[in-house]
Amino acid sequence: MTPTFDIFFLSYSESNAETNWLALTTRFPHAKRLHGIRGVYKAHSIIADCSETDFYFIVDGDNLVKQDFDFTVPFSPKKDSLYVWRAQNAVNQLVYGFGGIKLYNRSLFQSQTITGPDVATTIAPKYIPVMTLASTTCFNATPLESWRGAFRECAKLTQNLNKSPNDVQSRERLSIWLSQGGDSMHGGWCLLGAQQGQEFALGALARGEDIQVINDFGWLNNEFLKTSQKIMPDSLSFLTI
Repeated sequence: MTPTFDIFFLSYSESNAETNWLALTTRFPHAKRLHGIRGVYKAHSIIADCSETDFYFIVDGDNLVKQDFDFTVPFSPKKDSLYVWRAQNAVNQLVYGFGGIKLYNRSLFQSQTITGPDVATTIAPKYIPVMTLASTTCFNATPLESWRGAFRECAKLTQNLNKSPNDVQSRERLSIWLSQGGDSMHGGWCLLGAQQGQEFALGALARGEDIQVINDFGWLNNEFLKTSQKIMPDSLSFLTI
């Protein structure tokens, strides 16, 4: 079955990207790939320019699409909306839009730029969650990737709570990121990234700074390097390098 809309696989440095790409193209050989573009917004803009359909899917490089998901869209999408399918977190088992498959419209990138650290929640006037579980976000393939994914997400959740202190959903998700999944592969690094992402956002917000630097993977990699150099295995035994 050929999906109605283009499918793009967006990868940067995910160590499991080749495995996930093979799994995707085995079922959907017409899927396209963009790899190695630095800058989240820039990569998304390139995909918008390359899409041959007005609407198109983006699958992240660390995302493993479930066998029963066929990219069928059971509704008529609107160009002012971004649609996000559910993904299961491989570390703490949360199910929500983190790492999920997204359906964009090309027009969203024609005259806009992002105003926050997350393309998905700021590029479209309307953010529409699609409650079908479509994939597993396997962001924890290495210590760096596990730490980095948690750092970015928990910085975003912390910013959400700073803007909306009564956001119960963000508060519950942040609590789970900070406390669960330590026994999963590289789960200790995920917990540490979650804690440091929260601390980073709190500090930045207190200084009146934005947190868009979390979209710079070079900066994130340097932060991880500084963190990992400080860790003593005998004092933080829950971390598995």
